[in-house]
Amino acid sequence: MSIPRSRRLCGAAPSLCAIPLLLLLPAAAPANGILPPSYPGAALINEGRRIFFEETFEGNGRTCGTCHPEDNNHTLDPAYIAALPADDPLFVAERPAPNPLAENFEKPVLMRGAALILENTNGFGDLAHDYTLRSVPHLLALRTSLSAPASDGTSQPPDQRTGWSGDGAPVDLDAAPPLRGTLRDFTVGAIVQHLPKTLARVPGRDFRLPTQNELDALEAYMLSLGRQQEFDDLTTIRLTDARAERGRRNYLGEGLAGGVPCNACHFNAGANTDPAFDFPAGVTPPAFESTNRSFAPRVEELLDQPGDVLAGGQLPFDDGFGHGSNLFNAPTVVEAADTGPYFHSNQIDTVEALVAFYSSPRHLRNGEVLPPIVGLNGAQVANVGAFLRVINADENARSAIGLVEQARLLYRPRERRVDLDLARAEIGDALEVLRGAHLHSGDAVPLLRKARRAIARGRLGAAIRHLRRVRRVMIVRPADDD
Repeated sequence: MSIPRSRRLCGAAPSLCAIPLLLLLPAAAPANGILPPSYPGAALINEGRRIFFEETFEGNGRTCGTCHPEDNNHTLDPAYIAALPADDPLFVAERPAPNPLAENFEKPVLMRGAALILENTNGFGDLAHDYTLRSVPHLLALRTSLSAPASDGTSQPPDQRTGWSGDGAPVDLDAAPPLRGTLRDFTVGAIVQHLPKTLARVPGRDFRLPTQNELDALEAYMLSLGRQQEFDDLTTIRLTDARAERGRRNYLGEGLAGGVPCNACHFNAGANTDPAFDFPAGVTPPAFESTNRSFAPRVEELLDQPGDVLAGGQLPFDDGFGHGSNLFNAPTVVEAADTGPYFHSNQIDTVEALVAFYSSPRHLRNGEVLPPIVGLNGAQVANVGAFLRVINADENARSAIGLVEQARLLYRPRERRVDLDLARAEIGDALEVLRGAHLHSGDAVPLLRKARRAIARGRLGAAIRHLRRVRRVMIVRPADDD
């Protein structure tokens, strides 16, 4: 749910500027889905989940979950969109006349063909010309990726890094209390951008603003999604698949023929930088901190990217953080393999192609050719791809275990079914990710299938045991050696 760049949003709708800041809540949820009452913060998180998927805020029929469906890792891709019914709220711009959202609200061809959502990141002053087209961020592991950097060419506020550009939440320091560009504020801009009945976007007529309690609940829910802490220290684990293990070493910089190692920008496969890495000034200002920094890989300028091909011409330039900065956030890569396509405009479809982007010359629209960022050869690209697939499958298994454990503590059959369906979806993701590179065909893949069958038969204890074995056969952790 990317949202308009905040610095102009409150000028367009002054009544949006009375939304206070909420501090981050303590970690509560081990997985997604419906939490049992005994879990810390369960009531607020479950209410946030209900609002996320059911509340339209008296707008055009969309909810937060319209663009962030939980059965698709809270993101959209062309295959998922193609399977939606014609009357899904995602397609409000395609409704028959009279339709006030038919022009300048979405670009249906690009939404269906590349899962791109229209964003007025610089405000609503020129809807016909001043817009960008962005993919839907997955929202997983937000708790680990919101920390603003001290120095990377960006500014504070915004106080938290949300959206692809890192400034995707309303900011208005003149409001009482001020909007400081936090995850909580993010909800307000998303409603204004994506849920209005008309392009006038008048609060109270085209939508209603969320209440303080709704903002509390929605923030708690979004913070509960996915991992609640950073992934393992990559220097202390070992992957049992030889290719994936070599990919782990390549990711850390072994065998690198120059450039910046993957781990520098995505420390321990997360969204934050390596606090021990001394960045070259040409990449980002040097800073020894682990925060979500912004970079300028210039991916939005690639020649022949899918959006341009589908549109029959060049899409509007996306200027990233602020206006004309050319900076975009580093997303977490633990969840990368099953949340493609990649980058802020869905330019690339597979994790191997994602890694290859950084290790290949970049041919830009203007004819310029930029050198590779990471010095990996073709074989090493495949190795790193295998590594990313295995850690993604490990995260799928971890999440599925949490969902099954939650289901065992729920009494209502409908609620149990929700969590178990999501657990099966996580297992399906793990299977797809591993089979995509023929990984762990003889051990983890059969165990994942057994776990999925066990859930279908109500043998939840057996499912958990199978999933725990999946994690052990793929990754050896320090505790396993004790």
